[in-house]
Amino acid sequence: MLRRIPPLILVIVLLAIYGFLLTFISDPINTLIILGLSVALFLLVRNYLRTGSFFPKSAGSGTPKQQKAKPKPPVMRQAHKKQSTGSRKEYPFRVIDGNKGKSKEKQGEKSQNNISH
Repeated sequence: MLRRIPPLILVIVLLAIYGFLLTFISDPINTLIILGLSVALFLLVRNYLRTGSFFPKSAGSGTPKQQKAKPKPPVMRQAHKKQSTGSRKEYPFRVIDGNKGKSKEKQGEKSQNNISH
């Protein structure tokens, strides 16, 4: 597992653990208070980002919760054949047969035929 974590991150985590232990040994009460306040702040911010309010709403508080509407059953759709878009266009870069190279080939064949051994 340690092979997946980059070495720089491991060094930073080890230094953080070392610093936490030094602080905890020198002043344990203050360290625990700061740690508890940090956890509380983390939970408040996470709850605010999820629900839009800092504190979770309790079930018996002032306004009643809205009843969720029953989800409608999904409508079954029949499979439709995909409509073809008409005839396919011809490929624009097709090779057009012509006489461009044939005359040279014929002359080459004639010269080979004329040579006799």
